[in-house]
Amino acid sequence: MAQEEHRIGGKAVPADQVPEVQAKCDEMRKGGTTSPVAEAAADEPNEEAGGEAAEAAAVELSSELWTADGKIDLEKLSIEQCGEGNFGLTPN
Repeated sequence: MAQEEHRIGGKAVPADQVPEVQAKCDEMRKGGTTSPVAEAAADEPNEEAGGEAAEAAAVELSSELWTADGKIDLEKLSIEQCGEGNFGLTPN
């Protein structure tokens, strides 16, 4: 059985970081933390502009997500990026 590849922002998530990223995604999906993208959209009072703010935040966060050593900065990870990277909610 082939292992699902995890890619975020066009880059493969390092295999040694997959468990950490999965745990962070699970935490966010269970309501443990708020997505930085959702926070950016919530800060914008205009609905139309809110969508644009969220989109701009997603692009900005994607470029800032990766550290110089090729790792993911878990503090900047968003729920949207979890979905992009095929990190579904782990069943209990």
